[in-house]
Amino acid sequence: MLLNWKIMKKLIVFLVVLVLTVKLNAQNIDWKNATNWQLYNTREIAAFDFTLATLKEFRSIPLNLDTMQAFLEKTEQWPKEKYSMWSGLYVVTCELPNAGTRNIEISVYGGFFYDDKTKRYYQLPLEIRNDWLEYLSNKSSTFSL
Repeated sequence: MLLNWKIMKKLIVFLVVLVLTVKLNAQNIDWKNATNWQLYNTREIAAFDFTLATLKEFRSIPLNLDTMQAFLEKTEQWPKEKYSMWSGLYVVTCELPNAGTRNIEISVYGGFFYDDKTKRYYQLPLEIRNDWLEYLSNKSSTFSL
């Protein structure tokens, strides 16, 4: 009986550590590891409710992986209670290792974005926000050509 209790204690500790590790990793996304970035030809606020299937109905263009990785290198997650009002957005998708494709809405003015899956906001460092917004604006303007 004593041996079983020791095994059970070790199993419980292992499971707690595993659950905490998974939970922490889900909240702290390393966005620079995302690939296959696509910008979609829609600026509708309804995009917050779009599924991946809905987005496929829109024209899209790829975003440069090296550029996106450079921009997202020092992305910070907002506290869970912080949110933002929206006045315009870009709609993108990306693929995260072992996490599948994500719908992302990017603010057209604020240097932040929203991950539909985790329902969390992330922001870029202040010193690169204007470059980020200019890059997205230039890419988005190709839809009107």
